Amino acid sequence: MRIKFFNALLIMTMLFSTAVPVFSAAPSIIINGEAHVGEQAVLTVEASQIPSNGSVEWSVSPTTGKYPDRISVRAGGREFAFTPLDTQPIKVTSSFINRNGEVLSSSEKLVTPKEFEINISIVVEKPIELWDPSRRSDYALSADIIMANTPVRLRASLNPPFKGEHSFKWNSDAATALMSQDMDDIFMRRGTVGESEISVTAFNSSGVKLGSGESKVIIMLPVSTFAESNTERNAWESWKNAQSLWESKQYSEALALATRASSLSPRDIEIADGLRAMSTNYSRFMKAEKLRSDSKKFDESGRFDDALKNLRIAQIIWPVEDGEEAIKAAEKKVDDFRKLQQEAGWLRDTASAYDNENMYEEALDYYAKSIAVLSNDAVSDRIERIQNRLVLIADADRYAGEGANLEREGRLQEALNHYAASIQSNPDATLRQHIEELQSVISRRERQASALYREGRDLQRRNQNQEALKRYTESMNVWPNDNAKQGVQQLSRSTRLAPDTVIRGPEDFGIGTRSDAQRIIQEADELYSKGDIDGAAVLYRKAQAIAPSDEMRKFVARLDSILKERDAVNAANRLIAEANALFKAGKKKEAFELYRESLRTHKNAEIEAFLRKQGAAQ
Repeated sequence: MRIKFFNALLIMTMLFSTAVPVFSAAPSIIINGEAHVGEQAVLTVEASQIPSNGSVEWSVSPTTGKYPDRISVRAGGREFAFTPLDTQPIKVTSSFINRNGEVLSSSEKLVTPKEFEINISIVVEKPIELWDPSRRSDYALSADIIMANTPVRLRASLNPPFKGEHSFKWNSDAATALMSQDMDDIFMRRGTVGESEISVTAFNSSGVKLGSGESKVIIMLPVSTFAESNTERNAWESWKNAQSLWESKQYSEALALATRASSLSPRDIEIADGLRAMSTNYSRFMKAEKLRSDSKKFDESGRFDDALKNLRIAQIIWPVEDGEEAIKAAEKKVDDFRKLQQEAGWLRDTASAYDNENMYEEALDYYAKSIAVLSNDAVSDRIERIQNRLVLIADADRYAGEGANLEREGRLQEALNHYAASIQSNPDATLRQHIEELQSVISRRERQASALYREGRDLQRRNQNQEALKRYTESMNVWPNDNAKQGVQQLSRSTRLAPDTVIRGPEDFGIGTRSDAQRIIQEADELYSKGDIDGAAVLYRKAQAIAPSDEMRKFVARLDSILKERDAVNAANRLIAEANALFKAGKKKEAFELYRESLRTHKNAEIEAFLRKQGAAQ
């Protein structure tokens, strides 16, 4: 077997210069199928035609095109294979050769390669579904409906199928974007509806063009239509979910979802009507919830009537399962509270009565009992005020007690200061009046002390030093003052008071305090108990002058009457004694005169009877 590669002219010359035996039939060349560019074509001769002890010789020559590629002889010369590189005709010659190399016969076959057909198809993995608002369900579009601005899968296939490795080169118009270039399956995208022009060229592994194809992909569905469909679907799904949430009493979440559904599909009448109804019901629900919330606050603050009122209104506006039970519980609480109010009110009224009478300890006791029954801020405040008041009263009593002690000691100005502190802690009209009286006493003492000092000064100028010293001393005794003190110090160097000198004090001038009056009364009482009525009367009169009172005035007047009667009785008794002496001496006339004088001094029934018996009555 030999393979010869010549140009066409050379081959023809060789064939016709050699004598071919007439007994040898020309080879019959058979091609297996159609020849295609870039794919190996195989030609054969039948084995029965080959001469015994002969061989087959093949030759190939293009007409006007390129030499084929990958030329080979196989199967003992019976098969001849080559790969066309274009669509130009190729002439193939087959010759029978004897052992001597002589051509016995030959034949030719003109092979015209074809390019492969390339089919472009759209791969639809899942049909597009749109929402039907009237039926509330999806419906699938036909497979040829393609949507804009979404990836569209295209597939290229060779016809007939290519037996070797191959690749594709894709192209499109300016309005269409390709997402890959050299694959069987690619994705394209077009932003708007319209026709996309797509072309593809196939190549074998050696880069030989196998063929090309083109197609028009019609984009009929705008993205806006699909988006609107999705929006309406989402709106309806949101509305159904909102209804489910509402049925499960998740009202706030339901309303929010329903509002979103309506905003997604504002033209949907069913959703719009449902949202309005849901909004109205939600307002009623929220109003009832506010009433129940306020009811809880009222209950916590003890406003049980208001709490019950809110629960009843809330149950009318938006009934709940446990609403009636809550109302019954609130009603019982109101009844129990009213009983407590009555009891606490009685205790509070009792405490208030004690409070008005300034019986603070008792008031505190009943106020505490009232709070124990029912807490009350006003009562608590009142207890705190009373307790503070008691503290102030205790302070006031302490200041008043200290002032009284100072007053008894004659330290009037210090006593006055303590009394002022007392009424500042606890205003007291009686103590305030006493302060005014004490201030008046101090003022009178100051004036009397000044008057005594002036008298002493005048006496000293007239060299009546002893009397002057007495006045200065009395001035100091009535109210301490620097002028009188200096006068005493000056005269004491040369003058002494007589031991029996009586130094007058404030009470001798009718100037004193109630404490002074009480002290003098106590001294008078002691004298009176000892029978010294005269001394007691003097002191009682001083006390009356210092602190006048009807009781003391009547007592002094009664005492004066007793003393007057006593003096009259004593005087009458003295006259009777003298008359008795005269009568015994026989001087009856003088005696009777004295008896009658004693009767004028003080009545005496015995003397009157004696005179009548003696015939001397007048």
